[in-house]
Amino acid sequence: MESITIYPKSEKQKTLLKSLLEEMKVRFEISRSDDTLMEEEEFYAKIDRAKQQAKDGKGIHVKTKEELQAYLNSL
Repeated sequence: MESITIYPKSEKQKTLLKSLLEEMKVRFEISRSDDTLMEEEEFYAKIDRAKQQAKDGKGIHVKTKEELQAYLNSL
């Protein structure tokens, strides 16, 4: 049997979907959201902040693998 993953955007959508599945007698489970996943808006906000930091000169510049390795080892 195949599974379908649905990501409702609101509590109202979740409730409606749950009611529909119950009415159709479809077996389903509701699990807590994965905290490692972020909302699309949050994702784009982080990208915008990173772009602004780069414009402000707050980025790290590495030119070689060795410089990158040295930077990563310093963390």
